[in-house]
Amino acid sequence: MNPDQPQVEELSHTAEVGLRVRASTPAALYARMATAMFELIDAQPDPQAAGEWREVAVDSFDAESLMVDWLGELLYLYETTDQVTAAADIITWSPTRLTARVELRPSAATPAMHIKAVTYHQLRVVEEGDGWMAQVYFDI
Repeated sequence: MNPDQPQVEELSHTAEVGLRVRASTPAALYARMATAMFELIDAQPDPQAAGEWREVAVDSFDAESLMVDWLGELLYLYETTDQVTAAADIITWSPTRLTARVELRPSAATPAMHIKAVTYHQLRVVEEGDGWMAQVYFDI
């Protein structure tokens, strides 16, 4: 696996849509899943707008719950600020805690769909071979 090229695969399910992301490190996995979630709904950040950087900290029970809570926090920021996560830099990561800096930008257009929630349906965050894989489904 090329560490500079995380892989993303779209998954479909009735009333849900999912993503499978592969990356070389947990930090890259969580960062890429953050931006992939917004790409999935076609909520593209406006490249002309100035970005706003925020620090985000999330605590949870395990790596899977941490992924749900992380993405849920980014959805909350999107819903309350109307700004898309354009970039995510994971500062620290453990299976139960992450801290990150996220760049928020206004959306360039109306998203193609709306994510109601991040689900635990078939949720996976695992180390495999020479990298990491996460699978997440979203209620739409």
